[in-house]
Amino acid sequence: MTAKNILRVKWRALAVAGALAVALPGGSSWAGAGDTGPVHLESVVVVEVPDSGHLAGTLAIAVRGGFTMPNGVNCSPRFISTLKTVDRDQRMFMLLTAALSKGKTVRLRITDDPALCAFVGECSLMWVGLDP
Repeated sequence: MTAKNILRVKWRALAVAGALAVALPGGSSWAGAGDTGPVHLESVVVVEVPDSGHLAGTLAIAVRGGFTMPNGVNCSPRFISTLKTVDRDQRMFMLLTAALSKGKTVRLRITDDPALCAFVGECSLMWVGLDP
């Protein structure tokens, strides 16, 4: 292969990489999301002061006994933490607290999208469903 052909191949590779970067903004299309449950909650916490890598306002839950990981999602099978901006109105916090206090199971939609996760290695909540 001549130097001219090698240069041409490198430019094509760069063009393909650039096209992918535009088509996949922020890499979020690689993030997984899925549903899990019914699960019992062990704890529901709002972190008020930054601590151990958690930001102030983070909603953190522990699932009793862990949960089944949805296909394509990669995170802790027991702990979920959510940025304050994801649960601004605290509706998920209220549903989770009600479920915990009444011993009810919940269904969760989670994502491992780094833009939404509050703690490295833990998924973030997208929605909460309270079982009857």
